[in-house]
Parts: sequence; C-alpha cells; structure tokens
Amino acid sequence: MITSVVRQKIARSEDIVTAKACYADPELVELVASAGYDAIWICLEHKRVDPAVVYSLIQACRLGGADALVRVKPANHADVLWLLESGARGLMLPRVRHPDEARAVVDWMKFHPQGHRGADVIHADAAFGRAALPDYLAGANRETFLVVQIEEPDVVPHLDALAALPGVDVLFVGPGDLSLGLGQPGAHAGPEVMQIVRAVGEACRRHGKRAGIPCAADQVAKYRALGYSFFNVISDYRCVVQGLKSALAAART
Repeated sequence: MITSVVRQKIARSEDIVTAKACYADPELVELVASAGYDAIWICLEHKRVDPAVVYSLIQACRLGGADALVRVKPANHADVLWLLESGARGLMLPRVRHPDEARAVVDWMKFHPQGHRGADVIHADAAFGRAALPDYLAGANRETFLVVQIEEPDVVPHLDALAALPGVDVLFVGPGDLSLGLGQPGAHAGPEVMQIVRAVGEACRRHGKRAGIPCAADQVAKYRALGYSFFNVISDYRCVVQGLKSALAAART
C-alpha cells in the first residue's frame, strides 16, 4: 500500500516542504518530486486536466518519492474517491467558508469509523487488490491527509473549530485570495492578512495541527516563528520564469 511522506513527517514533528506543479507534464512532476520535496501540489481548481493525465501526475509523484497533494473543490464524494484510489495521499480544499465543508470531505475520504468512504479495492492505493481488507482500510485512513485553505475572510471566525476538527491536518493560508477578499489585492503581508496568519498559527498550535503557507525559501524562518511548519516554497512556473530571466540577463551583461 502507499504510505505518506507527509504523515510520516507529522508523526516525527518535522517541517514539511512542498512544491507546486503548474504544468500537467508527468515527466516534469516526477523530476520535481525526485528532488526531495515531501509533496507536490497539483491544482485542479484553476486548471481542467484530463483524468488520465491527472492519474499520470499522481503516479509521477509516487515514482519521484513524494506525496501527491491535489487541490480540488469537490461537489460530491466521487470527486474525492477517484483521486484517493489513484494514489493521492493529500487533498487540498480551497475557498472554505465554514467547517461543515471540511467535515463533509473528511466523511468522504475516510473509511468507517472515521467516515463513510466507499471501498473499491482494486486500485493503486489498495495495492491493486493485493492488500488484506482490514490492513487497507486502516492504512488508507492513516496515510491520507486533508489540507484546508484559509483564503476567505468569512472563515476567520471558524479557525478554532476547523483546527479542532478530526481529519483536518493542515490549515493553509492563501495570502493572495485572502488579500482579495479583504479588498486589499496584493497586500500579502499587510496588517490584516498578517493578523489572520498569526491567528491560524495560534489555532493550529492549540489543537496540534499544522499551519501552512506559500512563501519564499528565505521566509520559512519568519513563518516558523509564527507556528508554521508546512511550507510551499517553489513551483515549476517560478523555476522556468526565474531561470529564463536570469540566463537572459547574464547573457546580455
């Protein structure tokens, strides 16, 4: 069965460092995963990707030794099931406004007694039917995790309830959309955004959950001091853009 790098790091109280895949290219995703990141964030919120390609991206994460963390806004349990059965270890839930949204996803992604996920034991996460049923059910509950994004001002009064919710593992601040929702587009480090950043760190600390945020690598220490331990520090897009800019500038100097 598929184990989770992120879950192992949580158990050892270690920082988790992830990278985002902006391009639906399995070879590129495998390259990034094999660089040593704990999880690769695959976004299905802003992109519509053929399910067969999504499967290949999840498979590429596994080949590279990283968890596949898939961002999806599920409309029903089927949106969750096939991603987990394909081998995704983490789900990222965007634009959450109320704990009930996260509670529903936990119910869909966990088997009894933690939830009501249905079982079809012939897929990648069940070793293609080779895993003993009790081992598979327990392992799937243990080796999957949920990341809830904090990017809507409406969710701020519910931070404590979200952090306390069983099955929610990470509260992940989205400074970009949060600043938009506050009517301050681009003010990612403005006073109101930072107030929420601190509140998320405190809520996670109270309830033993992980606080996460996207940031530059040289900002990790800053956010760690605020109680954060789950970081997205780079994307393939930024690597390409920064590499192109740097090479062109060097060539023309």
